[in-house]
Amino acid sequence: MKRFAALAVSVVAVAGLVGCGGGGGDDVVGSPSGLSAEGYYAGGLRVTAFPAVVGNPAIPNTSTAFQMLVLESGEFWTFYGTPNGASLDIEGFAQGTGTSNGALFTAGGVRYFPAPPALGTNAVASASYNASARSISGTITDASTTATFNSVALVAPAYNYASAASLASLTGAWTVRGPANDEYTLNVAVGGSFTATPTTLPGCSFSGTFVPRTTGKNVFNVSVTNGGNPCTLENLVSTGVAYLTPAGAMVQLTFATVSADRQLGAVVSGLR
Repeated sequence: MKRFAALAVSVVAVAGLVGCGGGGGDDVVGSPSGLSAEGYYAGGLRVTAFPAVVGNPAIPNTSTAFQMLVLESGEFWTFYGTPNGASLDIEGFAQGTGTSNGALFTAGGVRYFPAPPALGTNAVASASYNASARSISGTITDASTTATFNSVALVAPAYNYASAASLASLTGAWTVRGPANDEYTLNVAVGGSFTATPTTLPGCSFSGTFVPRTTGKNVFNVSVTNGGNPCTLENLVSTGVAYLTPAGAMVQLTFATVSADRQLGAVVSGLR
């Protein structure tokens, strides 16, 4: 996608999220365990832009849903977009690291990517959660917008955060797209290495690797390297996470990365 030209994976339009760290449960779908907010959440999200002129009404964003991963390290990745049947048309993401005290999560230094080019803005997140009920709700705010999110109860076959990630589930060909509908053919080898070729032009090829997290949770670490010309940022390296979610009779792959300085971020997703 063209956006890969500007970062390591496609560029994003973004809003949304929260998270924290701790241990994970092994027996329920998408469940965090103990007093930590670790786990997977999904639900509704509303983004409101602050009025540009005093007295003007705020304008709600059209996005209506989010998915969130809170890792055992306290790092979180939240993706937002528009539901499309059983899948989610990803429009963007936010990333950061926070702390939880058993009921409340807070995070400063959140990177929030509101629109191409994917230059991050600083934000803060605050959320309340109930680990046993697998619920979370709160806000993330930067200088111009606030996102309000509320999770819903997860039912099978919801994404199972507690199971180990399997490279076999990724192997083969995927068609993935970025928020601007830039499209790529992604080929994943048995060992987790991949190449991506743009099917919409102009575009920037990229390559990388998927590696299951050593904690045994259902998340892949991903590293992406931009190709050469015509990529705007040739050979740029970025890192992030990938995960697979059920989407009716299909499976959705979503992955996002940020550059080492966290100034650039990008996301792509696809079904097969």
